[in-house]
Amino acid sequence: MDAVFTLAWQHAAGLVCPEDLPMAAAELLAAGEDSPALCDLAGRGRGEPTADLEELFREALEELGVPCPDSGLAERCLLRSLAAGVVAGEVTPKEAAGRAWLGMGETATDVEWQFAEAVLRMCCSSCLVEVETYNAEAYQAWEQEVSAAAAILAAAADSPLGWTRRR
Repeated sequence: MDAVFTLAWQHAAGLVCPEDLPMAAAELLAAGEDSPALCDLAGRGRGEPTADLEELFREALEELGVPCPDSGLAERCLLRSLAAGVVAGEVTPKEAAGRAWLGMGETATDVEWQFAEAVLRMCCSSCLVEVETYNAEAYQAWEQEVSAAAAILAAAADSPLGWTRRR
């Protein structure tokens, strides 16, 4: 998976804050990526104005030939990542429910929607806790539904996570 694209979608999904972009840029440089804006961004501090950090990040993406994902693509990537984590046992259905959001718009595939709907069937973390505490059978059924939907999504061939740059 392309590390720059991963950072781009994670940032667009709100998983990487603007003030964390300088350190992320430094990690990309250490991994062999290079561009003038990426170097500039890596030299900045957490206290810089976030608008400046965001602009440098967009410039670095452009220089590196990586698209800046919109919220729909970022959500699709997040869902794919969460599904893979559930399948691998690294993310519980409850954790997936706490991280997922619906912003995919019309670009989502049917299997992405099925996973999102399964994960978000419980309306909020309070509902999850209540069902887990007072209706263990329903909670287990929900976990199984999420796990099954995750397996289908993780096996789907049309993942945006597989994006790679043409060099």
